[in-house]
Amino acid sequence: MASTKYKLDPDSDSVSATKKESQPVQPQFPEGGVRAWMVVVGCWCISFVSFGIVNAFGVYETYYLDTYLSDYSPSTVAWIGSIQAFAQFSATIISGPLTDRYGPMVVIWPVSILLVVAMMLTSLCTEFYQFIVCQGILLGACSGLIFGPAFSVIGHYFFKKRGMAMAYASTGSPIGGTIYPIIMTALIKTPNVGFAWAQRVCAFLSLFLLLIAAVTIHATPLRRKGNLFLFEAFKSPAYSLQVVGLFLVVFGFWTPYFYIATYAKAHGMPAVLASYLFAILNAGSFFGRMVVGTFAQRLGQFNIVTFSCFGCAILLFSWLKIDTPAGLIVLVALFGASSGVIIAMMMSTLAHCAPHPSQIGAYLGQATAVIGLAALAGPPITGALIDVKNNNYSQGIIFSASFMMAGALVFTFARYVFAKDKLIA
Repeated sequence: MASTKYKLDPDSDSVSATKKESQPVQPQFPEGGVRAWMVVVGCWCISFVSFGIVNAFGVYETYYLDTYLSDYSPSTVAWIGSIQAFAQFSATIISGPLTDRYGPMVVIWPVSILLVVAMMLTSLCTEFYQFIVCQGILLGACSGLIFGPAFSVIGHYFFKKRGMAMAYASTGSPIGGTIYPIIMTALIKTPNVGFAWAQRVCAFLSLFLLLIAAVTIHATPLRRKGNLFLFEAFKSPAYSLQVVGLFLVVFGFWTPYFYIATYAKAHGMPAVLASYLFAILNAGSFFGRMVVGTFAQRLGQFNIVTFSCFGCAILLFSWLKIDTPAGLIVLVALFGASSGVIIAMMMSTLAHCAPHPSQIGAYLGQATAVIGLAALAGPPITGALIDVKNNNYSQGIIFSASFMMAGALVFTFARYVFAKDKLIA
C-alpha cells in the first residue's frame, strides 16, 4: 500500500502530498520556533479559561447548596457541573473538524465573545434551570468549542515534542482552576460584592486572556477536504481502546472536583479551608503537568497516562480511609497531580493516532465527544450514591474508583497495541 509524505509549505495554502512506494515517511514539523511557542502561549490562555472554569465547579456547587439551591440535593446540583463538562467535551466534535477544514480562528474569535457573555449571564442566575442553561450548556459548550481548535493546532507544529507542548499548554487549566475559586471565595465574602460581581470579575479576566489567545494562535496552511467526520478512526484498535479506557476513567474522574469540599465539611474541616481544597487540587494538577511535560519524551506519553490512571484509582480507594484535614490536603494534592497528567497527555496520545496533522481536530473531537458522555453521567450518579444525611460517601467513592481502575486496565491494552515492541511509548 502506497504511503504518503506530507510537507508543510509555508508559501502554500494547502497540503502537498508526494506518494512513495517504499517505506513511509513521517510529516515534517517545525518542532519549535517563536511562532510555535506563541501558539502554546495562546493555548495556555484558552486552557485557563475553558478547563479552568470547569475545574472550579466545586466552589460553585458548595456555594449554590448554601444559598440559591439549598433545597436541592448535591446529586441534583451536580447536574450543572456534569452538563458543563459534557458540553465542553462534546462540543469538540463540531469545532475539531471545522478546524481541520477552515482553521481555528473561524471558531475561536466568535465563540470567545459568546463565552464571556455566558459568564456574565451566569452572574444573573438565581434559579436551577437558569444555572443549567447559562453555566451548564452555554458556558460548557463555548469552552469546548474553543478548546479543541487550540490544541489541534499544537499538533501542526510539534510531533516529537507534542506531548511536552500540549502538557505545558494544558497547565493553564489548573492555574485557572486555582485562580477562579480564590477569586470567587474571596469576593463572595466581601461586603457589597457578592456572587454576581465575583462572577463578573472572572468574566473580565477570561476576556483578557482570550484576547491574548486571539493574537498568538497562528494557523498553519494545513487543511483537509472530504468528509467532515472521520469515523473510520474507530477502526484503529489503539485509538478505539484509548477512547473506551478514557471514557471509564472520566466516569470517576470528577468526583473529588465536585464533592471533596462537602466531604471535608462533613468531617469537621472549616468551611473556608474546605473551599480552598479546590485550589490545592488544581495546584497539584499544575505540578503534575509541568513534570510530565518536561519528561514526556523520555518516559513515553502512553506510559505516563497508564501509570497516572492507576494512580488516580488507587488514590480514590485510599480516600475511603482518609477523614482528617491533613490527610485530605495530601490526598487532593496527589490526586490533582495524577488527574492533571491524564488530561494533559490524553490529547497528545489521541493525536498520535491521526495519520496526518490535518486530521487531528477530527480525531480529538470524536474521542472527546464520547468521553464527554462519562462526564455527563458520572458526577450525578456518584452524587446519588452519596448519603449526605449520614455523611456516608463510601458507595460513591467505590463507584468512582472502580470505574477508574477499569479504565486504567483498558488503557494499558491501548498502550500495548500502539507500540507492542517499544518500552518507551
